[in-house]
Amino acid sequence: MKGLSILIIDDVPFMRQFIRGCLHMSFPDCRTDEAGTGTSAREKMELGSFDIVLCDWELPDVKGHELLMWLRSESNTKSTPFIMVTGNNTKEHIVKARELGVTDYIIKPVNCSSLEKKIIAALKPV
Repeated sequence: MKGLSILIIDDVPFMRQFIRGCLHMSFPDCRTDEAGTGTSAREKMELGSFDIVLCDWELPDVKGHELLMWLRSESNTKSTPFIMVTGNNTKEHIVKARELGVTDYIIKPVNCSSLEKKIIAALKPV
C-alpha cells in the first residue's frame, strides 16, 4: 500500500499522534494529515483527496457523523473509505454510523493491529 494518503480527525492531539504512529508502523510509506476540528477536516478534504479518513465521533464543532454525511454527499468523496474511531460504543451510535455509510467503526482505546486490519479491509476492492 505504497503512497497511501490518510486523514486523521480527532480533537485530542495525543490521539492523533498515537494513530499517526500506528499508521507509520503499519504503512511506512503512508502520508498522513491531521485535523483537530470538523471544520478544518472538511477544508482539507475540499483541497485534496485522501485514500481513507479516520474520524472521531465527538469533535468540538462539526460532529464525526455530520462529516460522514457531508463526505457521502460529495461526488468526489462519496466512495472514500471512512472509519469512525471513537470511544462511543453505544448500539445507537454504531447503527447510526452504519446507516450513514461508515466503512467501519473502531472503539477506543485504539489497538494498532486492529487499526491496520480495518484499514486493509476498508481499502480492498469490492
